[in-house]
Amino acid sequence: MLSEIQRIYRASQKPADSLFNRYVARPPAAAVVAVLARTRATPNQVTFVSIGVFVFAAAALALIPGSLGLWLGVALVELSYVFDCADGQLARVTGRSSPVGALLDFLMDELKAYLLVAAIALRLAWHGGMGEVGLYLGLGGLVVVGSALSLTKFVRTPEYAEATGTRTLKHGEASGASHDRSNPLWPVLFVVRMVSQYPTTLPVFALFDRLDVFLWAYIGVHVLYVGQTALSVLLRLGRPAPRSPSP
Repeated sequence: MLSEIQRIYRASQKPADSLFNRYVARPPAAAVVAVLARTRATPNQVTFVSIGVFVFAAAALALIPGSLGLWLGVALVELSYVFDCADGQLARVTGRSSPVGALLDFLMDELKAYLLVAAIALRLAWHGGMGEVGLYLGLGGLVVVGSALSLTKFVRTPEYAEATGTRTLKHGEASGASHDRSNPLWPVLFVVRMVSQYPTTLPVFALFDRLDVFLWAYIGVHVLYVGQTALSVLLRLGRPAPRSPSP
C-alpha cells in the first residue's frame, strides 16, 4: 500500500504545483486515491464528498463563534481540498476521466467560492463585530466572485476562442502563469494566486484571527480579475464593424 501511495503521489505532481499542494495536500490525497482505487467509488462521488465537507466547513465558520468555529471551519476547508485533489487523480488512475467530470469539478469550485465568501461575511457580521458592514461586504463579494466566475466560463468557451483567435484554456491551466519567471509581472501574479488559492492562505490569516483581511484580499483579487478580463472582452468583441465597400 505504501509503495502504491508513493507511486500515485509522484504521478500527481504538476510543473506549476505550489509547495502547499506538493507537500501538504497531495500526500493525503494520494492515500485516499490508493484506498478508493480498489473500490467501486467514482471520481464524481469524491467530488460530491468534497463539496459536502465544504458545506460543513462553511456552517462551522458562520455559526460557531470563537476559536472552535474558526479552526473547525479551516480544518474542514483543508479536508475538502484534499478530496478535491483526489477526485481528478482517481479519475486518471482508474481510467474514469470524463468531460462532464471536469465540468462538475469546476461547478463545485464555484459553489465553494460562494460558500466561503458568505460564511466568512456572516462570521464577521455575527461574531466579529462588523454587523451590517460584514453583510454588505459579503453581498459585494458574492457579486464580484460571481462576475469573475461568469467571465471565466465565457472566455473559456470554444466560441470565444474562435471569435477572438485565442486558445481555449482548460480548468486550472492558467495557474502556470504565476510561476513563469520570464513574465515581469510574475511577483504580482504569484501573490494574487496565493490569495485566490484559499486553502494555502486561509490558515495563515486564521492564525492571526484576521479573516476580515483575508476576505478583503480575496474580493480584491477578484475585482482586479474582473476588471482585466472584462476589459479584454470589451476590446476583443466591442470593435466597430468594418467599413462597407464604397458603391
